Amino acid sequence: MTNKTLAKLENDPRAVIAQLLENDPRLVSKHTIRQYKSNLFDFENWRDSRPMTKTLVEEYAAQLQHEGKSPNTINQRLAAIRWYARKITDLAFDYSGDTEMAGFYAKQSARIVTVKDVKGERPERGRHVEQGELAALMDACTSDKSSAGIRDAAIVALAWSTGLRRDEISRILLADLINTTADSLDIAIVGKGGKVRTVYINDGALSAILDWLDVRGDIDGALFVNVNKGGRITGGKLSGEALRKILEKRSAQAELSRPVTWHDFRRSFAGNLWGAGIDGVIIQKLMGHSSQNQTAKYDRRPEDARRQAVKVLYVPYKRVS
Repeated sequence: MTNKTLAKLENDPRAVIAQLLENDPRLVSKHTIRQYKSNLFDFENWRDSRPMTKTLVEEYAAQLQHEGKSPNTINQRLAAIRWYARKITDLAFDYSGDTEMAGFYAKQSARIVTVKDVKGERPERGRHVEQGELAALMDACTSDKSSAGIRDAAIVALAWSTGLRRDEISRILLADLINTTADSLDIAIVGKGGKVRTVYINDGALSAILDWLDVRGDIDGALFVNVNKGGRITGGKLSGEALRKILEKRSAQAELSRPVTWHDFRRSFAGNLWGAGIDGVIIQKLMGHSSQNQTAKYDRRPEDARRQAVKVLYVPYKRVS
């Protein structure tokens, strides 16, 4: 990052945003980078060259509330702005030019970082994927005897069994497969913020992945690669968009009554483990979350799960006959 970057904020803030996003090693998800860029560009359009201060950011949040934006949407934008402010603070401390300008940016950016999220309830996004829907998706994949069918069955099985994010699935390399035995497979995952964790594959998911490996071969590179319409493996990792289209195609073939996303598999993974009585800390670590509060937001189990849960409680009373 050059010393001139801070000076460019005055005339070309969008170029600075793009440069900062490109050079932040902690932002490994292309989806996050795109989202931050979109959010920050929207903020810059609204700011319209006004000085970037804490008061202005709070005014922006109030404007979004007035427009009817959900708390979740507003807080996502505030998270991007706080990230931006921290980067500007770093630039200001490193800047050796106009000290008065640098001091202003350092002071105001440090205050912007303290802007709090807005409060409020938000409608739950996503849903729980039922076991029958999983079976229908697997049938849709295995009915396709091509390499693509075998690959897609492995991807669906992996998502159901690990709760991996779409981008995490896309980035898995063959070299990330570790500790392979006859009945288990471990995969090293690089998640958000560059955090590394291990996920564990067993049972039918292991069988599906081993079948895909037999077809894919042992050439280094991405675990899940492109397959052309003729069924020939062409190499090159699957993008997040390619994964979205694969799930859309298999969902249509499975005749699911409601749309499903890869993140719904992640929600279902958490819910299924909770339903099985697995300790919350273990679920948190398997999902790569920094806190159990974050993990708790993924519970999309149907109401019947809550109805059954309270049946373990007992009141010592019988009706008067």
